[in-house]
Amino acid sequence: MSWLPVMLWLVPGVAGLTLWLMPRGSSFQGRMAKLSATVQLALAFGLLEATSGGDILVRTLGDWPAPFGIVFAADRLSGLFILLQSVLLATTVWVLRPSVHGEQSVARALPLLFLLSCGLNGAFLTGDLFNLFVAFEVVLLASYLLIQVPGTERSLRAAFPNVAINLLASLFFFVAVALLYGQYGTVNLADLSLRIGSGPPSTLAVVAFGLLTVAFGIKAGLVPLLFWLPATYPTFSGPVAALFAGMMTKLGVFALLRTVPLLMHATVVPEILVWIGAASALLGVLAALSEYELRRLLGFHIVSQVGYMVLGLGLLTSGAIAAAIFYLTHHILVKAVLFFVADELERRGGTRDLRSMLAARAGAGGLAVIFLLAAFSLAGLPPFSGFFAKVGLFRAMLEAGSWWTLTILAIASFFTLASMLKVWRLAFQTDGSVNTASPTPTALRPIWLLVGASILLAITAGRTFEFAEATARQLLDPSSYAGAVLSDASGSSASEVPES
Repeated sequence: MSWLPVMLWLVPGVAGLTLWLMPRGSSFQGRMAKLSATVQLALAFGLLEATSGGDILVRTLGDWPAPFGIVFAADRLSGLFILLQSVLLATTVWVLRPSVHGEQSVARALPLLFLLSCGLNGAFLTGDLFNLFVAFEVVLLASYLLIQVPGTERSLRAAFPNVAINLLASLFFFVAVALLYGQYGTVNLADLSLRIGSGPPSTLAVVAFGLLTVAFGIKAGLVPLLFWLPATYPTFSGPVAALFAGMMTKLGVFALLRTVPLLMHATVVPEILVWIGAASALLGVLAALSEYELRRLLGFHIVSQVGYMVLGLGLLTSGAIAAAIFYLTHHILVKAVLFFVADELERRGGTRDLRSMLAARAGAGGLAVIFLLAAFSLAGLPPFSGFFAKVGLFRAMLEAGSWWTLTILAIASFFTLASMLKVWRLAFQTDGSVNTASPTPTALRPIWLLVGASILLAITAGRTFEFAEATARQLLDPSSYAGAVLSDASGSSASEVPES
């Protein structure tokens, strides 16, 4: 069972390489991509099942025990992120259609999607900071190449700021890793947590933590270094943007969830995250209100909603972190749905500007229903998953006595609803004419599966919150993670971690 983490890293990597070597445009390439995505999804379900009871699966490579060798460690948080990423990958692969998105574009995108998945899974599973840095670079490489897939002038222009700001984040990350290694002689997360916990962090360690926070904040698209995000997402090929919208900023959120409770809980970083999260939540949605290009509007929404998650993390209580985990689960599903809808709207309306979309072409039938379900959930209306996510966050803020953050998030929620109503009015409110470009049921089927997952999340909100709370308690107990990783010298079995 402890080989599951390694398999979830190898499967997308091997699939990506195989798809790259295949003749472009062959029907077998598409079938291979769908099969590989399905296999990864099955393995992801297995990993979540294996870790849901509190076990931490550990595998060291090359017979080098931790903290000296390469370590894969999967806990509840890893299992959840890999499952969500695998769901989006499978949906994206099934939605990509050569007849709609271009035969060559699809052929070029498929190998890169699996390279991206390999990097994401590596980041979610690695047990040391240096390999987390390497995984970030794999993700950056795949992202840069995917931006180039459409081959438009806009995609070429958007590539430079995206790569420049992310290279800056990588530089900060690398310097932080070097400082921590120079100070403590290790980059293994479990070993670092024990050494840092043995005394107050040094000045160099505090500087390193600041650099890590900035690097992960850039990846998450937080205020103030967010300009690359809304400028980049409109350049991706249709469904690829949905995968990015769901997962890419969450890589930064994952890194913060992994490192803040483990390494930075005794510093000022959590308090800073509360302020940054609140600012992102409000400023992001205000920027979205002023936008009329649909994907840019949704991109600014990502900034706002990542702010909710980071704010919950910054409060550093089990209830707040659990609410943040529930919120990101809901957001990954719903935001991907909205970007899939945006792709259909742009294709059918022949424009990206909401003001120019013809009501007769924009949205009748199933697509309108999908949008309403996702929009109401994003705005936090009952009985959708977003309602339970926001109630959890609001309750955590009340328990922490943080009234000002509660007020900011309540205002941001109102503006989120207002911006979704704007999209509905401009893109879906018909004038009674006939819809001339309705998508086929087959085209919407994978998107309906994501909508169904979001509805299921609302129906099972109680059980999901229990899982999120158990995950939060596991994150807030660094000794359990360190004990599991460092005690498994052979790397041959799962380490049992009792519930805290």
